[in-house]
Amino acid sequence: MRVPRPARGSRIARYYDSNTARFLLVGGSGRSHALHRQLWAEGVTSTEGASGHIHRLIEEAVRHGHPAGAPVILDMGCGVGGTLFHLARAFPRASLTGITISPKQRGMAGRLAAGKGLGDRCRFVLGDFEREDTGVAADVVVAVESFAHSTSRRAFFRSAARQLTRGGMLLIADDFLTADPESLGVRARRHIGEFRAGWHLPGLGTANACIRAGSRHGLRLEDDADLTGLIRLGRPRDRAVALLCPLIRMLRLGNVPVFGNMIGGNALQNGIREGILTYRLLRFRRVART
Repeated sequence: MRVPRPARGSRIARYYDSNTARFLLVGGSGRSHALHRQLWAEGVTSTEGASGHIHRLIEEAVRHGHPAGAPVILDMGCGVGGTLFHLARAFPRASLTGITISPKQRGMAGRLAAGKGLGDRCRFVLGDFEREDTGVAADVVVAVESFAHSTSRRAFFRSAARQLTRGGMLLIADDFLTADPESLGVRARRHIGEFRAGWHLPGLGTANACIRAGSRHGLRLEDDADLTGLIRLGRPRDRAVALLCPLIRMLRLGNVPVFGNMIGGNALQNGIREGILTYRLLRFRRVART
C-alpha cells in the first residue's frame, strides 16, 4: 500500500529533513545508524555500541515474545532504518517495514538497505504514523524516541493498535516526565519547555499518561524498564553546550535548529540530573480490538 507524502508544511518533516545528516555525523552512531540516545550499559565500550544498545534490548524483547523468529515488524518513526537493520540481522525470516515523515530519511533508509543487501526485506514508506496505515498486520510495533513527537497520544495508540495483530507487542523507548508540569516549580517547567521546543516534542508527558492512553486502545502494559541510569551526563560536549546556552538565549537563536537542539539537549541533561525526566522502555501487549 502506498503511503501518501506528508504535507510540506509539517514541522517534524522539515526538522528531520534539515537535521538528520548532522545528527548522524555528530552522534557517533556509526554502523548502528541510530538517531537516538546513547545507553552505556555494562560491557559497552564505544559510542557506536552505546547508540545501538537500545536495538539489542528491543531484539531481546522480540525474541522473548516471538521465539519462532519470523515476526512481522513495524517501526513507527524509523529514522534511517537503524533499528530495522539490526532486527533484520537478528531475525533472518522477519518481514520489516518502517514509516517516517521525512522524505530525506526515507531516501537514506532505502539506500542503506540496498547497500546492506536488505532491500527485499526492509520496506520504507513515507507518511505520518499517527494517520497513515502501512497495510501491515504487525506482530511487533516499535517506536524509538518517536512517541514524544506525537501530537496526540490517542492518535498514536489508535494507529499502533490498528496495525498490531491480537497478542502483538508494542515497544516504546522514549523520554518521559516524572510528574505533570503543573505540579513542578518554575525552573523545572523551564527545562521542560526548552526540551519540548528544542527537540520538537509535543507529546512529551508522563509514563503513567502513556500507559493509560495505551490501555484505552487495548494495549496492556507488561513491562516498564527505567534506562535513565545508562545515560552519561556531563560529557565534554555537554559541558561546552551548557556554557553556550546563555549566549544562545541572549541572541535569541533558539529558533535556529542547531541552536535549538543545543538548548533542548542542555535542558534534557538538567532534567535528568534533577529527576524531572526519565528514559524508559515500555512493553505493551495487544489484548483486544477497539
